[in-house]
Amino acid sequence: MAGWVKSHTADLVRYARSRVKDPDVADDLVQLTFVSAWQTLKKFAGDSSPRTWLFAILKHKLADHYRKVYREGQQVSGMEIADDDPAISEFATNGHWTSTTKPADLSSAFELDEKERLDRALRHCLDLLPTNLRGAVEMKYLKEKDSEEIQQTLGISATNYWQQLHRAKLKLRSCIEGRLTRNA
Repeated sequence: MAGWVKSHTADLVRYARSRVKDPDVADDLVQLTFVSAWQTLKKFAGDSSPRTWLFAILKHKLADHYRKVYREGQQVSGMEIADDDPAISEFATNGHWTSTTKPADLSSAFELDEKERLDRALRHCLDLLPTNLRGAVEMKYLKEKDSEEIQQTLGISATNYWQQLHRAKLKLRSCIEGRLTRNA
């Protein structure tokens, strides 16, 4: 087991830190991964590599972490959650932006240099999202997970899931537009 710790800690920490904003929490999750592996070592049949097995355990620990964040309603980033009052909705009934809230013209954002700026802005703005919103967005759009699978992983209702995505998209849009217009 000591060899596994030495061989795989760096990769596990890097993976956890890419999924959890707080490096201390990521480090704790990696430690919990090794504790869990040590406690269940007798169940490891060797059908996969130790690395694969450790990453599977870590992924379960990350899912448990996100479930806990949602259940306890922890606000881990200090950012306020936007009001979801339908009277001030930025979307029409068909789901499209209203004419007054339509995003600024970002057509130049897809030129080579601008695409890089947009990518940097997106990464920066994703980092600013609270953990619960970021988790839902990453699973939906970056990992292309099914909605039901995301809801089950995070332990939330369908309504809460769609609210989280809605809030995250509004925050991302505002943040990205702000960064692109500031740095233009």
